[in-house]
Amino acid sequence: MGTFADEARSRLANLLRMAGNSERDRALIIAYVESTPEPPPLGPRGIHTSGCPRCRNTMWGQRDRDGRPISVCARCGCVKEADGGLS
Repeated sequence: MGTFADEARSRLANLLRMAGNSERDRALIIAYVESTPEPPPLGPRGIHTSGCPRCRNTMWGQRDRDGRPISVCARCGCVKEADGGLS
């Protein structure tokens, strides 16, 4: 299958392909996708993550309106200056 077709699939569809026929695994994957935000688009330098100091969840590397690197928590929304890696 071509790369475009694979990229066009939703995150849920891609994860469900890994579940096989296990109803338990499929239910866990669906619950996970529904409870977590979409990751940011994959850029030329990949996706950068760090740990949230407030809730210890994953922080996604982003850029603010001025282009400065920041990290945004996927759970509580905490925002901090990025530690690095988004040069």
